[in-house]
Amino acid sequence: MALAMRLLLMFLVLATLAIAIFIAVALSTRLPAQEQSDVQHRGYAIRGKWFAAITLFLLAGFAATLPFFPYPSAAAVLKPSLRVPVIAEQYAFIMPSHFPVNQRIIFAVTSRDVNHGFGVYDPQGHLIAQVQAMPDYVNYLEVTFRQPGRYTIRCLEYCGIGHAMMEKTITVGGSR
Repeated sequence: MALAMRLLLMFLVLATLAIAIFIAVALSTRLPAQEQSDVQHRGYAIRGKWFAAITLFLLAGFAATLPFFPYPSAAAVLKPSLRVPVIAEQYAFIMPSHFPVNQRIIFAVTSRDVNHGFGVYDPQGHLIAQVQAMPDYVNYLEVTFRQPGRYTIRCLEYCGIGHAMMEKTITVGGSR
């Protein structure tokens, strides 16, 4: 079954369950009024059962969605990575110009003067990753370039009169 169909089916089951609970609660309010002392003991007894049921439901939901988390697996973290220092300054990026294809690259981005943005655009002009470049602080940005070509780095934070011209072209793959 396709992922979209499984998600739709799970949504329908949960929606049906929620509607059934709402109907049960609505019907239970039509019962005759009772004294507080009669209801209190039953209320305290059912509270523990509800807590256990909700906890089990949340744990099952967590376990069911765990494979879809966007965090890297241990194998991906252990792959060799290329650490690249990047210094942003008005109005340039100081960094290498050539990068390999299909290798994890960790940009260590900082600034010498004011806040800058560090936006990586693919050859088609789409923003694929970005991070803030700040003075006296290093932000790390992990990127794996999947296709060779000419990528563009642009400043995404207004940094002064030359901001619009603050960009760098890098080459991914190919010869150096």
